[in-house]
Amino acid sequence: MAEQRLPIVDGDDGSWGEILNQYIEKEHYNTGTNDAANGGHKNITLRAGTVTAGTAPLKFTSGSLLTAAEAGAVEYLSGKYYFTDSTPIRKTAAIYDDSSGATGDIYYRDSGGNFVRLAVGGTSGSVLYVNSGLPAWGPAVATAATGSTIAQRDSNGNLTVNNMVDGYATTATSAGTTNLSSNSAYQQYFTGSTTQTVKMPDVTSSVVTGQQWQIVNNSTGALTINPYGTSDLIVALSPGLRARLTCISTSSNAVGSWSLIVDVSRLVTVGTIDPSTMGTPAVGDIWIDTN
Repeated sequence: MAEQRLPIVDGDDGSWGEILNQYIEKEHYNTGTNDAANGGHKNITLRAGTVTAGTAPLKFTSGSLLTAAEAGAVEYLSGKYYFTDSTPIRKTAAIYDDSSGATGDIYYRDSGGNFVRLAVGGTSGSVLYVNSGLPAWGPAVATAATGSTIAQRDSNGNLTVNNMVDGYATTATSAGTTNLSSNSAYQQYFTGSTTQTVKMPDVTSSVVTGQQWQIVNNSTGALTINPYGTSDLIVALSPGLRARLTCISTSSNAVGSWSLIVDVSRLVTVGTIDPSTMGTPAVGDIWIDTN
């Protein structure tokens, strides 16, 4: 077995060189020939440290960083460790102080490149937000109606609000076609003095069942409402009427994929009117003849 010790002075005459080589070559590279690579560490085994000062297994002394970063280099300066990748780009090791803190704390980079601890929010439901460019904990999520809280559903999935502001869009009729999409505003108002065709969104794409649109005809011409990609008639909406269309199926762009409710959107004057000027009659239309 190889001797794993340094030679003993006056005790290893004739064999001290062999013992010394065995000792050195345990963790140092040696080809046995004149080679510039000889002497470098081939592997390093660190002994366990002790409680005594100066016995840490590995200890760096703060010093100047290399002028030009070298791939694989590990350096230490003023409390920061640096590692250089193969690019080579010198990168700072992210290390946090574990002497204090609690479960759930988070850490962020400050302007000096240091890891700073942000204690976990003290109130259940608190939200993380940005305050003057830094992360901070904000007011808790609550069902109370205040301007600084996020709305929260109750245990039954209900949301209580004072009012809902639905999206609004208006179109002047031009005897053309208005194509709605899944992100079109809920309220679609039409004004003007001519007709317009309205194509509902593609239910097979990004529309979900229960999604609705309200179409209001404030023009003097009829609105023809069709499913996406077809000329099938959902409803011919006469002037002064409005329709609420709810998607009830996403399997195909058919008339049956839409649930329809039609009611009056504005005052309709009863008088002597030629029904032919009111657009194509549809099931459910009511005509009052005062002649």
